Amino acid sequence: MKNSNTTKEATLFILKATAIYALAYLVVGAIAYQFLTKQFYVGDAAIFTSFLRSEADSSLWAHVNQWQIPLLFLRSLLIALVLLPFAKTLAAFSFKKRLAVLFGLVFVLAHFAAAAPSPGNLEGIVYMRPELIDTTTFLLGQPEMIAHSLLFATGVTYILRKHSQ
Repeated sequence: MKNSNTTKEATLFILKATAIYALAYLVVGAIAYQFLTKQFYVGDAAIFTSFLRSEADSSLWAHVNQWQIPLLFLRSLLIALVLLPFAKTLAAFSFKKRLAVLFGLVFVLAHFAAAAPSPGNLEGIVYMRPELIDTTTFLLGQPEMIAHSLLFATGVTYILRKHSQ
């Protein structure tokens, strides 16, 4: 019976964490795009179009429309699965400590210190061509990643709080 409960708890954690990550990504991304980063994807200063697909080119954008949601849920699921072995340890932390740890894990590992170069991370500063990254581009990417990491961390902190009670 105990094993059945553990499996049910693990499944619920995975489902909830997956949904929270995907929702945080979509909500924060949509807001950041409209107010901060759209200029990098469309228009005269669309510097990201040299290495990313953009709605500025409908034939390339069709690929994004086809794969964005399925791969978002796959990425979300993978993140939830990686966090699962640490769920009980995290649940034992205070709310603030759990929030700080989850925020740090997501922000640092998934973004700021990620190994793949991006205009908003440390690898981007090293490897991206200077015409694709400058201080403004770097800084305008941070609010989205901070908000996404914080929203995800808050959601998971909340579900783990309920789990530890």
